[in-house]
Amino acid sequence: MNPGNHVTAQARIDTDSQVVGSDSLSGLVLYRASRLEALLDPLQSLLDATWADNILQPQTVIAAHAGMRQWLNAALAQRVNATGIIANLDIVLSSTWIDRLAHAQLGRKAVSLPRYQRQHLRWAVHAALVDITQVPGLSDPRLIAYLAAKADTDADTNTHLARRRFQLADRLAYLYSQYLVYRPDWLHAWEQGHDDFASKRGSDATLQATERHILAPLWRKLATRLGEHRGDAVTELARVLGKQSGPLPVVHLFGISHLPPSELALTRAYARRSLVALYAPDPCREYWGGISDSRTQLRQYQADEAQRIAVAGENDYWVDQGHPLLARWGRMGQHFFCALADDEVHEDVRHRGDEPTQPENRLQRVQHSIRQLQPALLAVDLSDTTVAAREMTDASLRIHTCHTRLRELEVLRDALLDALTPQPGRAPITPADMVVMAPDIAAYVPLIAAVFGPAGRSQAILPYHLADVAVARNHPLFSAFLALLELPSARISAPAVMDLLAIPEVQRRFAISADDLDHLYEWLRRSRVAWGLDGASRARFGVPAINEHTFSWAMDRMIAGYVMADGSHADDDRGVRLADGCELAPLNGLHGPAAEALGALDRMLQEIQAWCDLGSTCQTASQWAHEMDVRLHAMLRIDANDSAARDAWQILLANVQALANEPQVIDEDPVLHFSVARDLIAERLQAVPEQQRFLLGGITFCGMVPQRAIPFKLIAVLGLNDGEFPRNSSDGGLDLMARLRRVGDRDVRSDDRYLFLETLMSARERLHLSYLGENVKDGKTLNPAAPLAELLAELDRHAMVIHEAGARPWLVHHPLQPFDARYFDGSDARLFSYNPRFSDMHGAGQATILPPFVDCHDSAVAAMPDSLPLADVLAYYKDPARYLLARKLTLRLDALAETGLREEEPLGDAVERMENVTRRLFFNEALPQWPRADWQPVCAPPWLRLSGLLPPGRGGERAWQHEREAVNMLLHALRRVPGFTGDSAAKALVHDIDVRIARNTQQSCRVVGRITQLFAFHHNDCSGMYLLRAYPPSGSELKRESDLNFRERVSIFLEWALLRLSLARSELPLSALRPVLLVKDEDPPWQRAIQRWDDTLLLADASRQAALLNDLQSRVWQLLHWWHEAQFRVQWYFPATSWQAAQLPTAESESAWSHTLQAHETAALRKVWFDPWRSSGEREYSPGYNRMFAGERRFTNDEPELQALLDFAAALNTCITLPATEAVPL
Repeated sequence: MNPGNHVTAQARIDTDSQVVGSDSLSGLVLYRASRLEALLDPLQSLLDATWADNILQPQTVIAAHAGMRQWLNAALAQRVNATGIIANLDIVLSSTWIDRLAHAQLGRKAVSLPRYQRQHLRWAVHAALVDITQVPGLSDPRLIAYLAAKADTDADTNTHLARRRFQLADRLAYLYSQYLVYRPDWLHAWEQGHDDFASKRGSDATLQATERHILAPLWRKLATRLGEHRGDAVTELARVLGKQSGPLPVVHLFGISHLPPSELALTRAYARRSLVALYAPDPCREYWGGISDSRTQLRQYQADEAQRIAVAGENDYWVDQGHPLLARWGRMGQHFFCALADDEVHEDVRHRGDEPTQPENRLQRVQHSIRQLQPALLAVDLSDTTVAAREMTDASLRIHTCHTRLRELEVLRDALLDALTPQPGRAPITPADMVVMAPDIAAYVPLIAAVFGPAGRSQAILPYHLADVAVARNHPLFSAFLALLELPSARISAPAVMDLLAIPEVQRRFAISADDLDHLYEWLRRSRVAWGLDGASRARFGVPAINEHTFSWAMDRMIAGYVMADGSHADDDRGVRLADGCELAPLNGLHGPAAEALGALDRMLQEIQAWCDLGSTCQTASQWAHEMDVRLHAMLRIDANDSAARDAWQILLANVQALANEPQVIDEDPVLHFSVARDLIAERLQAVPEQQRFLLGGITFCGMVPQRAIPFKLIAVLGLNDGEFPRNSSDGGLDLMARLRRVGDRDVRSDDRYLFLETLMSARERLHLSYLGENVKDGKTLNPAAPLAELLAELDRHAMVIHEAGARPWLVHHPLQPFDARYFDGSDARLFSYNPRFSDMHGAGQATILPPFVDCHDSAVAAMPDSLPLADVLAYYKDPARYLLARKLTLRLDALAETGLREEEPLGDAVERMENVTRRLFFNEALPQWPRADWQPVCAPPWLRLSGLLPPGRGGERAWQHEREAVNMLLHALRRVPGFTGDSAAKALVHDIDVRIARNTQQSCRVVGRITQLFAFHHNDCSGMYLLRAYPPSGSELKRESDLNFRERVSIFLEWALLRLSLARSELPLSALRPVLLVKDEDPPWQRAIQRWDDTLLLADASRQAALLNDLQSRVWQLLHWWHEAQFRVQWYFPATSWQAAQLPTAESESAWSHTLQAHETAALRKVWFDPWRSSGEREYSPGYNRMFAGERRFTNDEPELQALLDFAAALNTCITLPATEAVPL
């Protein structure tokens, strides 16, 4: 064997870490430092002194983790030469080094033995659990009940049982993989038949039963089948190293803060034949936590610690160690250094570069207090105003409390920009010197781009990259596949199908264009599909297997509409009976080339059906791999020119193939239920890839991973919330190690506490800590994570402050909104913002009220267009906020509207009001049969009965009965209308208007539109037309005229006035034109006033008629003018609220509107606009246009907009209200 590199000379290490002398040197040399950078000097010195005889043989350095390997490689390269290049240095992880050593010493390929790795071992456990009667001794009643299946179990129960078996196998495999590292003695004892080896000294019967009847017999079965395992191989390797002689290559272990007992024993065995240098980050330069240079004291400490662990059981425990923070955070490191000192250590070089210095800021005070084991260094006198002021501006260590994770990121961005900004006496911190960590980084990944922009942009002010991110986050293709995996258990709703259609790879597979997508959305919306592929798929969810509102039913409607598009019945008023006896209402509007998208939708739905059919299937793992591959290619097609998509596709296919590859390692091809196959693939896609790079330049966003502590100038840790950190683990009561702990064991909570300590000691200039400290809904205080609370407590205690936000300079309470005035008024140096958009909202540090969402006061009003459609004007007066937001900002909230795609079929016993079913029944079905005494059809017309408008079952029957009653109420009101006969009802008239409205000789506008629902009448020698408007009842009776607000009134008035002016200018004789409102009132006053005005017009002479028509034209012009002006100037008009304002008591003079509203008047207006007790009112109308337009305005006496609302309401009401007998010019 090649003796490798060795150290010549006197076999000693001097104080400068230089190796000198002749002869070979062996043993364990330990270098400690609280600053990781300080360990680079001895490492470089030893590397220079231990060149191998063969210059081509690389030197070996074992790094603590992959991130440390990258950092170390770059740090050494920068120190060696200006080119930043280092060669012939092999930096590996410990597992790789042990594998190589085992291959060299034992002839084995790898000591880890793949069949005992968790992802392979679980399949051996899974095979054993299929029939536990074949495992001698596996007889625990809990296990039997957990895996038992009753004879009458349904498919869902079998699914759960299959998942249970796999989840249990996976959990047991994890436990055994831990025991291979930390409890090989248990495994060896179990193999020898000692089933109570671990728990025999205790009195816990449950623990003993778990060992005796589950863990021990199952392990014996596994060991018999799989043979030698890792524990055996490591033990054998250490034995061989001890028996052989001769030098071995020098090994350097860098940044290690923990080694399992078996690996530590192997390292010691290696050190007896060669130099092993261990460079360990140690937070404290003094002897701490019971560790000393006395072997007797160390052994007593170990015995005492073991006793404390036994007494604590699964609970935490604390022992005074000279510093309260070390006592609570440092146990894992304490155990490691204790284990190192328990054996022969050739040299222990302690903190050569950690000489005491004077701390300059808060962060250094905390670090120095830990490093020197002197808590008193934390002390600060806040009663001194100079000290207090300095503490307020000290940004070295701040703890930020926020309302949401998004606010955490926004606060972080400002802090990073502040660190990036040069300031007197302080150099800027570059993005490459910043790291952002979080215990649950996945919770922040979707939000990071919204605050910092896309990752990987080197030209950005704050460039960054993501590490520790799940595979599924790296490309949308993975999310698409995860969505496909969920199809068998999903309801297959209409929005979910549209989400699938929106995936580019799906569109590419089925040749769907953007226009096709728009057509499909509209067709699906109009078809009223809700969920389910067909009736059978609905039945899987325990509901009746009806076909209505499923995709099968919707496709039949759409295809029938396409087939009948050229026929005489190309609308949905008439039903169609199919060959199987099914009736349906064809969907109109499907014709031309766009209808090809219907075929693409049908093919995609067939693929979805194929995915759903897999949900109840059991196949072998290899068959699943093949099936998934086929289904993937049938559903997705990537862009061959997109390299990222190609890479993601290959990774996806590899993860699918892993279904077969993992169990093949132990010669298994298990039969799996779809749910297990799905969970396996999802698990792999949700995992962090092993080869993910950590340091790529720019800011690093990463998870808070054990042994991840690397020095950065700025370290930020987000999400330090109570219950989330330290993290908890759950073993389901199976893990003996969690209850029978030993000194040197690792557990999640101790790992996280030590990680927090390492993080604090790794920050060089700034440490930014944040947590969710206030509930965003109710403002209740939330607790920080325990380590953060302990840090706060120590800072408070040594500053002698009461727990008040204003008295704690290190704790920053952030407002809910990033544009809060406190960020800009300079009142608190800790609150600042680098967002110019927010700062522009505040003038000279004073908070201002946000302007209206649409505000164009500075814009000049353009001239009135020469021609405009009547529909535009009517749309404004019916829903002004919606109209203006759509017209001015092209902003639509269709996705939030209730008229979008449905996820549920109509339920209850009523038809949705937005469908206007009552009006359609009245005008299209009942009126043609007028004047029949009663309208009582046996069943609903086909367009209502077969189109999905009615709820299914008895609810639909009741809804149909309600609609019939409502129509009959309208018919009853119609009987009061004089001269409305069967001949009138037989034919509804339509009038196209094209009338020019003039303000004067210079200003005029042409209005174009169509007016419908006109009916001829003749009564008492008076002939003309009725403009008929029906208002369905909101309850058990018709609306009253007083229930109609400006939404209805302005529309009626404008249509009537335009039609009146159009008819008056025609060559036809002047005839009556009367609006008829079908309301409860016998003689509605507003309608009566218009009718009397019209009578006056008919009876007047020519000059009087001209005056009346000119006045009417002026009123129409005023309505057009307000419509036009609203697009340039804010007009506080909301139909219901403005109508309520118009009904408030007034005096004859216009100044009456300037009075302050009384309490009851304010209450009445507020109830219509916004009722805070019920969160209702016009402001809350769905989907939210009014709320967006008006903001938080409530039109109270202290708001200036109230007067504008009152003034406009009065003017509008005057404009559309005609005098009873004559018109008064405006």
